[in-house]
Amino acid sequence: MRRIYGVMVTLGCMFCLSMTMTGCSSSKVSRANLVPFTKDLRQKLEKENIDLKQVQFYVDQKLILDRNLGDQKIQVTSGIVKLENGKYINQVIVPAFTPGVCESAEGDKLMISFEKGNNNLPFGPGSGYTFNEYSLYGTEWRNGTTAVTYDSNKFRARCGTCQDVASVTLLVRKSILDKVERKSRTLKGRTVGK
Repeated sequence: MRRIYGVMVTLGCMFCLSMTMTGCSSSKVSRANLVPFTKDLRQKLEKENIDLKQVQFYVDQKLILDRNLGDQKIQVTSGIVKLENGKYINQVIVPAFTPGVCESAEGDKLMISFEKGNNNLPFGPGSGYTFNEYSLYGTEWRNGTTAVTYDSNKFRARCGTCQDVASVTLLVRKSILDKVERKSRTLKGRTVGK
């Protein structure tokens, strides 16, 4: 009986330890601390001279980029290669809440990088479901997917958690709003004759 109790206690401790470790590793970013990046917010940041290259961006949903390599497996620098229906597919996955940085701005469009290298994805306002929020830009829209250039190659982008990749948007931490909205000063007032 003691042996069974000891095994149960050991298993219970191992379970608690694994839950603690899992909890720590998955608590990178909480959705509750993030807000959509919008045209209005961009204007506020620029008005306060906050450089967009210093803002931490996040993607709100899982993005999957696929590129058909044909029958021959070739060298790839980003993502994984998998065999699907006799064809090799180069696949790059950007999980929800992956952090990214703004490499450059071209008009309304921001080039967001989620890894080092020539790996920028374009985001801008007014794509698909929203006019104000920054969502994924692409060409050749078809059945909820779009063509994008990634790692100097043409990929087909799709949403891993939604029906249409046009609904994938950029997020920023709420704390960025504090930098804009909490710039205030307290006046001491004036007295007559002074």
